[in-house]
This record gives sequence, C-alpha cells and structure tokens, in this order.
Amino acid sequence: MKARLECIPCLLKQSLNATRVVTDDQAVQEKVLKSVMAELLDSPLDSSPPLIAHTIYAIVDDITGRYDPYKSLKMEYNQIAMGMYPDLKDIVDKSDDHLFTAVKLAIAGNIIDFGADIQFDVEETIRDVLTKEFAINDYPLFVESLEDSENILYLADNAGEVGFDRILIEEIIDYADVVYAVKKKPIINDATIDDAIFCGIDSIAEIVTTSDTPGTILERCDPEFIEIYRSADVIISKGQGNYETLSEEAGNIFFMLLAKCPVIAADLGVGIGDAVLLSAP
Repeated sequence: MKARLECIPCLLKQSLNATRVVTDDQAVQEKVLKSVMAELLDSPLDSSPPLIAHTIYAIVDDITGRYDPYKSLKMEYNQIAMGMYPDLKDIVDKSDDHLFTAVKLAIAGNIIDFGADIQFDVEETIRDVLTKEFAINDYPLFVESLEDSENILYLADNAGEVGFDRILIEEIIDYADVVYAVKKKPIINDATIDDAIFCGIDSIAEIVTTSDTPGTILERCDPEFIEIYRSADVIISKGQGNYETLSEEAGNIFFMLLAKCPVIAADLGVGIGDAVLLSAP
C-alpha cells in the first residue's frame, strides 16, 4: 500500500507525540519537527507509510538521544494485558466458539497503538469487538486454512497487544506449529523479543525477528525470516502497519486489525473502528 497525502501530516504529528513522551524541552521538539518536515518534503509518496515512518522515528531517536521513546509505555501495557489474561482466557473458555472468540480478542488488542492518532480504552474495545459484527469477516476461510496447515507464521504488531495474541496462539497451536515474528529493534510501540518473552510467547511458539520498520518490509528482513515467510502455510498479519506493507505481497495471508486510520479504512472500504479479518486476494 502506497502512502497518501494524508500520511504526511500524520507522520509529522507522530514525530511530535513521540518527542513529547521523552522531553518537555520545546527547543528539542522544534528541532525534531523542523528536521522531520525537511525529510517529508523529499519523501516519495510511492513508498509505503511504514518505510517513511522508519526514517521519521530515526530522526526522533537521534535528536532526543532516546533509542526507545515508548519503552515505559510498552511495559505498562504488557503488564495491563497480562493482568487481563486470566479474564480473557475465561471469556474464551466460556464461549461457544473458542477459536473465533480468541480471534476477536486478538483483534481487540490491536487498539493498543501509540502510532495511530487515537485515544483508546482497552476494556471498551473488547466489549465492542466481542458484540459487533466484523466489517470484513473471512473466518470460514481462516478455519479452512488452519485445518490444512502444518506451520503458521504470526506477525506481531504492538507491545501489550502481544498478550492478546497469546490467547489466539494458544488456540491455533492445536492446528500447527506457530512462529511468532517481532521487530528486530524498537520502533514506535511495536513488539520486540522482550515484549514477546514478557507475555510468555516463548513457552508456546518460536520467536523470530522481521524488519527494523513498522509493518513487515520483506526487503529489509533477513534471509532466514524470508525463508520462514515463503514456506508458511498460513500467515496471520496483525495490525495496520503489516497491512500497509503486505497488502500487495503474495501468500496465504489473513489480515487481522482494527481500522484506526482513515486512509487504511478507505483502502479496505470499512469505517473507522471496524474490526477486520481479511483473507488476502
């Protein structure tokens, strides 16, 4: 998916938000904004938004001297998610369709996003996703694919959300082996190995790393990951960034996300806040 004009002011605002997380110094904030604006002037719109975002957040890191500005918030939401874990498991266990309920909860967890320009309430989102119809629902195809699979690649999105992913992984490991893919280094609040281990993913799935950008830009991934990607029978792609980078890639991909961005919502033909389980064409 290519960037749109609306992505430019959004990325500028993201850079300011990230800078404000680590410093109140307006001189530093101004320096970040001016540097980001200069970079955005030359950013081609035929790039994907996550590729542009990678450059923008590198500017924030360099100027603020903070390699991982959302580190504390990521840990906070990991703790929140794992604190909710017993209740989430109980919701699944008491449901008529354990797998579909786990899918719903995994998608609800996608609300934990500090890159999107939103205010969110995790508990309210869980209630909404559990009770509302999905805007796009390819669940029957998802089940069919799981039944025919031997290996599943699960592409993580955000820290905190990992705890919700665990709920789904614990259901799908009955079908096949699972590889859980996180970022090789911190970027926004995307999940890293530390987040996956904190949420106990290492006890149920192999953990590997992808690119150093939001989403999964295959050209920036190691050959070892590409081999896993190409050989996966089913790919679960969580979140907007993975949709932006993989919507035109080949593979038996199932996109699971909440539409939080008007550009992505328009691309999918859904509304803001809608839940999506989409099988790639």
